[in-house]
Amino acid sequence: MPPFTWTFIIWGCVGGLFPDILRIIQNRYNPKLPEYLSSGNFWLGLFFLVLLGGFASWISSASQLKEALLIGFTAPEVISKIFSEPKSGPPPTKGAGSRTLRSWWAA
Repeated sequence: MPPFTWTFIIWGCVGGLFPDILRIIQNRYNPKLPEYLSSGNFWLGLFFLVLLGGFASWISSASQLKEALLIGFTAPEVISKIFSEPKSGPPPTKGAGSRTLRSWWAA
């Protein structure tokens, strides 16, 4: 196991906050707050994504601040993109025989 360094774990947790902060900033000109901000599931998920960011920076043995932030951002971003609601509209076209992660997981 890598050595336990609080500094880089905390910065990994801060990196874990970035995906949701960026989504909120994208809607900054929308006068109505998104409905999910009042949901307990959102805050619970955010808590776990922040923990995942800190855990990922610890497991990967981050040795620099920038590295801890990037690893802390990447792990929750990937997980939240996989499990987020799909955007409305037609699905993107893919090659023949290719499957999405969700369709593979459901099979």
